[in-house]
Amino acid sequence: MTVTDRTLSTRLKDDNWALHQIAEKTEGPGSLIKGTLPESGYRTMLAQHWLMSKALDEGVADALKAHPELGTFVLPEQMYAQHYAADLEHYGIDTGSITPEPGCERYLAELESNRGDHMFMLGLHYVRLGASNGNKFVAKKVRQTYQLPDTGEGTRALDPFGPDQREKWHAFKSALDAHSFTPEQADRVFDGTRAAFEHAICYHLDRHIPGDELLAQHAGTLDKEAFDKGHSVHVGSGA
Repeated sequence: MTVTDRTLSTRLKDDNWALHQIAEKTEGPGSLIKGTLPESGYRTMLAQHWLMSKALDEGVADALKAHPELGTFVLPEQMYAQHYAADLEHYGIDTGSITPEPGCERYLAELESNRGDHMFMLGLHYVRLGASNGNKFVAKKVRQTYQLPDTGEGTRALDPFGPDQREKWHAFKSALDAHSFTPEQADRVFDGTRAAFEHAICYHLDRHIPGDELLAQHAGTLDKEAFDKGHSVHVGSGA
């Protein structure tokens, strides 16, 4: 690696910052932070994310079988369906009763169309794992809004690692950067991260909008300085 090369995690952050910023302003995260989402909506969100996480967990499991060396940093505790299942159990929701909404269906279709593309799955996983940095603070607001216990019942998926979140995230990124990816593999990891942000943005929309179109639509609201400030290593998210 030359001095001009970037680590993979730096590329994933720097080249996705605009989509990342748009995603953070979408309906779901915004309503949770503001405390305006009814608890029934939160339960629905948990159910839909359980479906998506279950499918991605399966894709990541396939990646680990094909590339067992990834198992040094892609760990069982990072499989999110188990955390969503725990939250649903807290609410007494039977996972067998859950059917996908349109946004969830589109995400599941994306996974199915890329089945066997292991680096793409790793990119999707990277984004959901990184989202736990900000979601840790969302979880605190959610507990206040819905009067959920501080011990985590009902918010496991938002805050799966508790006080170890920052340490675990940086360990994951460091191991990812130390791993030897081919240029083609690194590109597919990046494509997976981009797809993750696109789906997060478009989840509540009538259709899936490609990233370039999203960037054009939101060009007037993008603020790189604000993004860098909010995601600095000196603040809580560290993403």
